[in-house]
Amino acid sequence: MKKGYITFMLLLTIVSLLFAPPLIRARTLTHIVEKGDTLWDLCEKYYGDPELWPKLWQMNPFITNPHLLNPGDVITLFEEPPVKETKPPEVAEEVPPAIPTEPEPEVMGIGLEGLTEVNALGYLSHKKIRPWGTIFATDSSRILLSGGDIVFVIFDESRQIIAGDEFSIGNVSPLLKHPITGENLGYVFTICGRLTVEKRLGLAHRDKRFYNKQNVYQARIIEAFEPIQIDQVVMPFRPLSQCVMPVHYSGELVTNIVASRGTQIILKKNSVVYIDAGSNQGVARGNIFQVVKTNLVPDPKPEEEDIFEPEGRLILPDIPIGTILVLESMPNTSTALVLSATEPFSTGAYVKNMAWPETRDLISSRLNCPVD
Repeated sequence: MKKGYITFMLLLTIVSLLFAPPLIRARTLTHIVEKGDTLWDLCEKYYGDPELWPKLWQMNPFITNPHLLNPGDVITLFEEPPVKETKPPEVAEEVPPAIPTEPEPEVMGIGLEGLTEVNALGYLSHKKIRPWGTIFATDSSRILLSGGDIVFVIFDESRQIIAGDEFSIGNVSPLLKHPITGENLGYVFTICGRLTVEKRLGLAHRDKRFYNKQNVYQARIIEAFEPIQIDQVVMPFRPLSQCVMPVHYSGELVTNIVASRGTQIILKKNSVVYIDAGSNQGVARGNIFQVVKTNLVPDPKPEEEDIFEPEGRLILPDIPIGTILVLESMPNTSTALVLSATEPFSTGAYVKNMAWPETRDLISSRLNCPVD
């Protein structure tokens, strides 16, 4: 009896091996997003190829920004490839004809060409701006300089400068006041042009004693957005892409337009403005915000005992008067472009976040460039 049972189990094992399914079912994987994750990083981590990120984005359509994932979201990854049964070497495996694949969709953004000069945006800083150097002379007698002119720059001795370095040319404003609170706001760096360093001169100077100026450099103006003059300062050039991918701001934001490029008083479409919120408040390049004005109307039935609104006015929902697109975000301030304006406004105007469906409707006709 025992011998027959053993024989039966042996036959059952052989049959199982002979008729096992050729494929092992693939498994679906997921990843729980941690702070700092991007689709690019996840593709590098799991597949060793970061260029697969558009495919992973296509599999997870709830993602609004592939470079700014929300911690805790669950990302569905590609299925693992099936493990095929090894075939005898003498049997040639039939290769199915290649199926043409659809090209990956391009990620489109808003092109800034024709709207603003991206290298002349400038920025607002709450802290005092300390220039890297100053233009102190030129090789000509002209007062107003432009592209192609030679200038001489004296740099701060603590800075390491090499030939080929590029700098923005501009002016630092006096200390500005907040247009709403009246408190100290900061300083605006207005950009007038750009130069490239050609060589160090190391000039000699004689004034009671002899010494060398090792921090004097010859430079050439390569871009001028307005006439450039001696005594203007230079700061490191910060290149920005001409194409901006819209990004949804998921938080709640209420802030103000606190300054503008060139201290422009009347703001309208294509004006460059600065807001009093930055990356520390979650603001990022590509965010789109709404410009609004408060809507106060007289109370039609005022009550004398109304201690909460003694002036007899009711606060109605804010009136939208424009939109802005963030082009650069610093820790506590941001530079933005006025995308639309139904009426002129000025510094002090309030800025609030928009619902994502409204944002998509606004930008749908403006997506005209592939994002790098």
